[in-house]
Amino acid sequence: IPYTMAKFVFFEEIISFFYSSIFNTKPKDQYSTQTQLMITFTSGYLAGIICAIVSHPADTIMSRLNNHKTEGSVFKNMRSIYKDIGFKGLWSGLLYRIMMIGTLTGFQWWIYDSYKTLMGLKTSGGSSKK
Repeated sequence: IPYTMAKFVFFEEIISFFYSSIFNTKPKDQYSTQTQLMITFTSGYLAGIICAIVSHPADTIMSRLNNHKTEGSVFKNMRSIYKDIGFKGLWSGLLYRIMMIGTLTGFQWWIYDSYKTLMGLKTSGGSSKK
């Protein structure tokens, strides 16, 4: 749930930021479709980085929990895993996750907006008015 929430919320915030603060010299519709899709991909990639950071500790624990063969409650097992790996261990592999999730999320939004443009719709974010 945190991953999906971050994916949508941060994508919308980042793409709005790009159009209101960086690509604000002319109306959005005056930028080429390729430029708009580049902004979409970049916004998706950055949102993916945030998704990776938000969800990584819980995913690390869940991955370890699936391989943890002990008796007791889930919370007891989670505490045991945390004792074994520590705070630093929660973040192990984050760089690789950022590269993977950032790229996947960027392409997901790019494909979505590419399809929208093929159907004659506008790309995500921004306002067509100046």
